[in-house]
Amino acid sequence: MRKIIAGAAAAVMLVSSSAVSAKTPTIKFNGEIMTLDAEPYITDAGNTMIPFRAVFEAADANVLWDESKKTVIAVKGSGEDCTSVVLQIGNNEAFVNDDKVELDSAAEIKEDRTFVPLRFVMEALGAKVDWDEDTYTVSITTE
Repeated sequence: MRKIIAGAAAAVMLVSSSAVSAKTPTIKFNGEIMTLDAEPYITDAGNTMIPFRAVFEAADANVLWDESKKTVIAVKGSGEDCTSVVLQIGNNEAFVNDDKVELDSAAEIKEDRTFVPLRFVMEALGAKVDWDEDTYTVSITTE
């Protein structure tokens, strides 16, 4: 009987922790809640992943997708003020301009959408990113 109760308690804890980790974060861009075509999510490593096109376009970056290399390229600005961000699906290395950066979570395809690590891409483009654990909200500020 004790084994059954212990097993049931473990199952309840497992379901509870899965429910918490499955909660969808809210994304605010300069104070406005973003409407996305796919729900952002949080990886096991604790990174918020977001559909790439929405976040790059909100930051006024030009976005390219190289299907043959499964690579996302974003370019913001021009001339000396230009910043480029390059991420390849499944690769934990990204590039900001010519500098290689190691990622905790690689870009990935989920449900036919390409997701990128939000904090990395926004900070690479010069934005400030804050996380509010109480409201499960990411706030991005570019102004």
